Amino acid sequence: MKTKMIITIIAVIAIAVVLPPALFGQNTTKSLQECIQSAIDNNLTMKSGRISIERAKDLQGTAFNIDKTSFSLSQDPTSGGSPDNSISLSQSFDFPTVYGSRRGLLKAETNLERSNLEVTRNELVKEISGTYYQLLYAKENVKILQEQDSIYSKFLFLANAKLKSGESGRLEQMNAERLYNENKIELLKAEKNYQSMQLTLQRWMNTEEYVEPAESALIALDAAYPFNDFNPEQTPLGEVYANKKIISEKNLSVIKQGYLPSFNFALKNQFLIKGFNPYDLQRERFDKGNFMGFEVGISVPLFFGEQRAKTKAAKREVEIARVQQEEVMLTMRKNYQTYLNEYTKAKNALDYYSLRGNKQAEDITRISQISYEKGEIDYIEYIQNLKTAVEIHLLYANAINDYNQTIIMLNYLQGNK
Repeated sequence: MKTKMIITIIAVIAIAVVLPPALFGQNTTKSLQECIQSAIDNNLTMKSGRISIERAKDLQGTAFNIDKTSFSLSQDPTSGGSPDNSISLSQSFDFPTVYGSRRGLLKAETNLERSNLEVTRNELVKEISGTYYQLLYAKENVKILQEQDSIYSKFLFLANAKLKSGESGRLEQMNAERLYNENKIELLKAEKNYQSMQLTLQRWMNTEEYVEPAESALIALDAAYPFNDFNPEQTPLGEVYANKKIISEKNLSVIKQGYLPSFNFALKNQFLIKGFNPYDLQRERFDKGNFMGFEVGISVPLFFGEQRAKTKAAKREVEIARVQQEEVMLTMRKNYQTYLNEYTKAKNALDYYSLRGNKQAEDITRISQISYEKGEIDYIEYIQNLKTAVEIHLLYANAINDYNQTIIMLNYLQGNK
């Protein structure tokens, strides 16, 4: 008997040593919105997304990409004062509409990066919200088992007292001790689960501090949005695929510009190098000044085989983007309907435990404890009643958690408006 009690005390001390500081108040209290804001500010994926937007904005400056200016110096001692002895400057340009099409494509790519960032933010809000309420759920389980620990401790005390006074046998005392120790094990598991949720929340928030939820108990979320009003095209993911389709259309427009001509011009100026005359020819500058000239040209595509192939491929890309958009929208609608069904089931379970189940568990615990102390029920019935009450409390907490998680998923699919 003494040996078992010593082992129990050692186990309790070990639990206290390995528990995270968050369970002993050495933590930072934060609300859900504070956690979300902290994650948005510090999450590395969000930071990367913001940089990607700035990069896309920078690339918009490449829309007016003009070919390099060509500069040449020619000197032919056999050509006298011909234009071949000249400095020339030449430049080529695409058709003006090409630059507008490129700019439209680059703007669409910038919008896609913004949509991608919004998708990341939406997913981050979902993960933070889900983990936050999982943390509350884990905390509630710890609380239930701690309360049960107090009840089992009292039961063990009474069983020991009855054994010493000869009112009961060894079997009752052994069962009381077993229940007490088994509850300790379950309590340790619950506390470890709480610690795991803490680490998960820290990872999403990119922080090392332990977060204590602002709520003192596990609560059910409010269904803030009309869940039957769902338009996947107005969600962040819907906007991503809409922008992908726009990009494919803009890209097609840019490729079609390949059928248009391009322009080029050149300026030339006579240039004589007096010290360079290996054949000792008479070469003098014209007395009225240097000879100057210009050249203007147009490049017209005459062979369209490659261009037609590129245009056909770009049209296929537009069609692919449209089909992918339809597929994703259909999948989102089906997922939303699935979670609506889960929401209905979770709400029914929550309503039952809120209105009846949880109160019955409290009454079972209270009445059983009084009846056992008065000797009105034996320890077997008492043990069974205690187990039933604990199971109901845990099922009630699980019902709240399931309900909250379905709301979080519905909000996520709607875009956390």
